[in-house]
Amino acid sequence: MFQNFAFSNYETYPVDTSEVTEPEPKEPTPKYKSILSREIEILQDQIQKKAKRYKINGSVLVAYKDQILYEGDFGYKDPTKKTLMEPGLSYQLASVSKQFTAAAILKLHENKVIDIDHSVSNYLPNFKFEEVTIRDLLKHRSGLWNYMYLTEQYWDKDIAPNNLEVVNLINTHAPRLNFPSGRYFSYSNTGYVVLGAIVEQVSLLSLGEYIKEEFLLPLCLDQTFVEKTEKNKQTILKGYQPYRRSFIELPAGFHNNAIGDKGIYASAKDLHTWFRDLKNGEILSKENVDLMFGRDDDKKNKRYGMGFRLENKNNEPVIFHNGLWDGFRNGLVYYPKDDLVVIVMTHTQNKRKHYFQKQIVKDAKDLIKTSEIRLELEERESELIL
Repeated sequence: MFQNFAFSNYETYPVDTSEVTEPEPKEPTPKYKSILSREIEILQDQIQKKAKRYKINGSVLVAYKDQILYEGDFGYKDPTKKTLMEPGLSYQLASVSKQFTAAAILKLHENKVIDIDHSVSNYLPNFKFEEVTIRDLLKHRSGLWNYMYLTEQYWDKDIAPNNLEVVNLINTHAPRLNFPSGRYFSYSNTGYVVLGAIVEQVSLLSLGEYIKEEFLLPLCLDQTFVEKTEKNKQTILKGYQPYRRSFIELPAGFHNNAIGDKGIYASAKDLHTWFRDLKNGEILSKENVDLMFGRDDDKKNKRYGMGFRLENKNNEPVIFHNGLWDGFRNGLVYYPKDDLVVIVMTHTQNKRKHYFQKQIVKDAKDLIKTSEIRLELEERESELIL
């Protein structure tokens, strides 16, 4: 008897003739700390000797292909009491903070809340210099006056102005731009304070709150802060200045109420985590990371991306930023070709930090070259044996 399956209670299933294929196994990630252990031992000895020679009070981190090869802490947490440095303490990043401000602006740009090629006055309605764009601020070519001079000359309150109050000072007391906006590069802390004000105006959060909500909490950066509180004051280092044969503790700078140009506190390890995820496109889109790293087609300024300085050494791009404020001298250097990151943090106004950092970079690059030669020779020897 014929059964009409079109209207029957019997369910029919198509026969799946496709083969089930297993996904190709991924190659295990090399453990560079183990593979390069010989070279790392030499690097460690070199860093420790140089830290002693240069009397470094601070922290160092060296990372290769997203893996930390070396991290160490040197000298004193409190040099006046000879309290030894501890791991995991947070430093005032000074101008290294600018990358967080740039990332906040580019996140808003990515989310189409703002357009970096629009005038600042579109987002700060009373901003008097309508020709200045957000891109000009990011690239240090706005021509704005130094807000610290304006504050010292015209601000008469005991508490320094915050970001939006700095904008009011500019509107009231800056008679003109130093040069036509967009024409020249001139490093400007003012531009990054104004960028902070834009974040605050459009997000209805303080810059610190926005950075915390958008970046710090999702990345679990619990050693990174935008303000000092009772909860974190034991974690954040104080700044010191050499005085005779000892040190004196430095009071917080008067201009600390405005942030964006400075104001982020972070440990070396947190800063590495942040930068690793940033460069790998996990915080911003690749297009916006390229803007930060100067990989766009902007021919006007190849010395600065957005939040990062740029150099070309021996035909190799270098992306970096240093910071100096309240006794802190810090630096982050990134060599994309080797995928090498070096972070140096200090808090006792040590002018030799520059040479210390430069030599660590050289030693780390030598480590990579030496290890590549050694590994190649070992591979050839094993092939000959087989």
